[in-house]
Amino acid sequence: MFYDNFTEDQICGIFTPWHFFAIAVFFVTVILAIYFSRKLNDKQTKIMMWTIAILVTSMETIKIILRLCKGSGGDGWIPLYFCSLFIYAIWLSLCKNKSLKTTGLCFMALGGLPAALCYIFYPSTSLLLYPLWHPASLHSLFYHWLMVYAGSLIFIKKLYKLKLLDFVYYFVFVTIFSAIAIIINYFLGTNLMFMGSPFGLTFLEPIFNYSKELYIILVYLAQAVAFYFLTYGIYCIIKLVVDKRRIKHEPIWLLFYKQSIFACRFAG
Repeated sequence: MFYDNFTEDQICGIFTPWHFFAIAVFFVTVILAIYFSRKLNDKQTKIMMWTIAILVTSMETIKIILRLCKGSGGDGWIPLYFCSLFIYAIWLSLCKNKSLKTTGLCFMALGGLPAALCYIFYPSTSLLLYPLWHPASLHSLFYHWLMVYAGSLIFIKKLYKLKLLDFVYYFVFVTIFSAIAIIINYFLGTNLMFMGSPFGLTFLEPIFNYSKELYIILVYLAQAVAFYFLTYGIYCIIKLVVDKRRIKHEPIWLLFYKQSIFACRFAG
């Protein structure tokens, strides 16, 4: 293909001028999209979520077909990385079943959103291998852009109320796909869910070299546990700051009224 004819010095890389340019465009466009999405009604928000689900599925299908035609190995086309779970999560979020819907929304808000933000600052896959203008790089950037936008939409449109105990849904969801990834990695020598080797994650190489089993456990716990509680903690801190700021600007009579109601309920 014409887009595969590039030299090594054209590869985007990490913390390069092209990478910083991508970060700037990424955040400017996603902030604008979120700003203009504030006035979406419930029906429009639902249509938007369906559109994103169809779009990411179509993008991934096209990528799989192209990579199979090029003879890529399992790493290149099996959609089983942490960020790939967004595809399955967004379809679950559109289900009528409460448990499935909660699972999808929970992952998108507490797993997908922070993972996509981590990616844009440290894109350890396509941007390490291709120029910024390469289809693989553009696909990856837009895919993660949709993850951030969809995750943000959940918060601004209040599609899901974060609950600490919903960790069970998140944990089971990630654990199921992690188990599948470990099995496929064992038989095909792939690196799904980054549990085969720390590709692009050089800071994990000493752990991998010391013990592959320890590396797998740590990567699993990071994805199935740490991401959830880290994001939930950040959310609680932000909510606390916002609430305090809102209370600070409330009229004295309203604060007195709320405190009186609370006191009456407590006494009762």
